[in-house]
Amino acid sequence: MKRTTAIRQSVHELHRLGDVPDELLGELVELEQRVHRASSHYDTGPWQVENFARDLPGKRELSLVAMASGKPIGFLIASQRPDGAHIHRVATDPRHQGVGIASRLLALLLARASGIVTLICDPHNQSALAVYARAGFRVTGTTPEGKLSLATGTPFHR
Repeated sequence: MKRTTAIRQSVHELHRLGDVPDELLGELVELEQRVHRASSHYDTGPWQVENFARDLPGKRELSLVAMASGKPIGFLIASQRPDGAHIHRVATDPRHQGVGIASRLLALLLARASGIVTLICDPHNQSALAVYARAGFRVTGTTPEGKLSLATGTPFHR
């Protein structure tokens, strides 16, 4: 319990991706690689610098990075869509998981985004699905690859 409290208190910085210096993009890649190694359900391969740097509508304003002691410990990458926003990535450093970082990032994005917010998730990633459900996401379908499509503001389907 003491460790959780210390971590929660250390997460005092949330930044828009557009406000994060380019030299921190390498640290986001390292974080992405740690998350990928720790979970067999995260994605098929970790993002590289060019994925984080790729310009998409609204990405610099909607995407968020959680920092502790000047280092990224979580991020949410999203872009603007005509009817709302789409989340491309949500990740929390494995050493900081379970203390609400992803929930805090999602809550802030949902407060800022207008319209429906969508994302895709591996159906075996139960911890992520639980976080998304608590944030108000509901399953809306399945992709051709067998991943779950989720969205806010929609009735629950399964």
